[in-house]
Amino acid sequence: MKNLFLCEWKRLWCRKTIWICFFSIPIILYASAKYYLRVNQKVIFDSPQFTSFGNFPTAAIQEQLVLAFNLIVILIAVMSITEEYRSGQLRMIMIRPIKFSEIFIAKFLVLIVTIALYSLIYFLFSLILGYFLFPKINDISIFYHVKVFGISASLMYSVKYYLLALLTLIAISSVVFFISIISKSVIIALGVNVGFILISMTYPIILQAFFRGGGLLINKIMLLSLTHIQHMGIAFMLGQKHTLFLYISFVLLAYTLIFSTLSYFVFSKQDQLI
Repeated sequence: MKNLFLCEWKRLWCRKTIWICFFSIPIILYASAKYYLRVNQKVIFDSPQFTSFGNFPTAAIQEQLVLAFNLIVILIAVMSITEEYRSGQLRMIMIRPIKFSEIFIAKFLVLIVTIALYSLIYFLFSLILGYFLFPKINDISIFYHVKVFGISASLMYSVKYYLLALLTLIAISSVVFFISIISKSVIIALGVNVGFILISMTYPIILQAFFRGGGLLINKIMLLSLTHIQHMGIAFMLGQKHTLFLYISFVLLAYTLIFSTLSYFVFSKQDQLI
C-alpha cells in the first residue's frame, strides 16, 4: 500500500495543474489581503470584521474556502479518477496484481494529504503576509465571542479553524470522489461537481430568504449544506457557546462515511469493466 500511495502521489505531482494550484497561493492571499485592507478602512478596530495580523489567517481561508479550496478538490478528483479511467491510464495500473479497492484507498489518501499540505502552506503564507501587511493589535474581536483575543490566542483559534476546514474538505472530497467515479466523462464530472457546490451554496440562501428568523430547525436544515458549514458552521462550532457543534460534526461524519463507502464499493466493482 505504501508503494501504491507513493506511485499515486508521483502521478498526481507530474501534472502541471497541481503545481499551478500551489504556486497560486501567494496570489490568492495577496488578493484577499487587499480586500481586507479596504474593509479595514470602513470598520472600527474592535469589530470582528477588522483584520489584523492575529486573525488574517482565519479571514483568508474564510474568503477562499468555499470556492478556491473546493475547486482544487474537484480538479484533483477529476484528474485522478475520471480522466485516468476514461483515458485508459488505469488499465496500465491494472497490469500489475493490484486490487481496485487498494487503488481507491491510495487515491483518496493522496487527495486528503494534498489538500492538507495545501492548507498548511496556505496557513504559513498567510502568517507571513499578515505579519507585513496588517497591524499587530492585542485586542482582537472574533465572531461569536464576547471576550477579546490576544495575538497568540487568535492564532490558536486560526489553527482550530483550519483543522475544522480540513474536515469539511474531507467530507466534500467524499462526495466529489463519488461523482467523479460515476461520471462518464471529464466534462460531466466537472459540471456535476461544480453544480453540487453551487446548489449547496444556493439553497441555504433561498431558505434564509423565505424563513427569516426561522429558528433552530431552519438553521439545522441550512447546515446540511457542506458549503454553508464552511461559510458559517465552522465559526458556530468555535464560538463561545459551541453552537450546534455535535450536530455539524455528525453531518460531516455522515457525508464522509456515506459517500466514501459508496465510492469504495462502486470503484471496487470497476474491475469488471476493465
